[in-house]
Amino acid sequence: MKLLKLTALPSLLLALLFFVASCEPDAELKKTTDFQKRDIPMTGAQVVPTSASPALGKLNVFYTRETRILTYDFTWSGLSGNPTVGIGVYGLAPEGYAVSPTTPIQTISTTGTTTTGSRSGTLLCDGVVIKEQDLLNGMYYIMLRTAAYPAGEIRAQIKFQ
Repeated sequence: MKLLKLTALPSLLLALLFFVASCEPDAELKKTTDFQKRDIPMTGAQVVPTSASPALGKLNVFYTRETRILTYDFTWSGLSGNPTVGIGVYGLAPEGYAVSPTTPIQTISTTGTTTTGSRSGTLLCDGVVIKEQDLLNGMYYIMLRTAAYPAGEIRAQIKFQ
């Protein structure tokens, strides 16, 4: 009986040690649930067909599987005119392709916009209109359209790699 007590305690401590060591840290878990990319370039070269606009912008995106919400913010400068024709999130189309017709999945307000500006917003991955796997595979993009470039002046693909 004494031998059983002497081996049970170390065995229990060893099992507890393995249990604690095998727990996945929060940082490791976040790598599979949270996705983020900063300073994605917005250019005319990404528009299909390519726009000759010298305008530039930057897009930042964050997505978490816990809430299924994409948060985005972007800035732009040097547009040929105010983006009154439209700003929107478009898809399904990988880089180098465009959707047809050019109706956005989500329209972003152009109220008070000028040739230089910024916008931010959120988008819910509902599994019907916006599918999480399509989002994570880079199948959506944000595009600004102006009177001089009604098919799109600058664009940035929403991607996390």
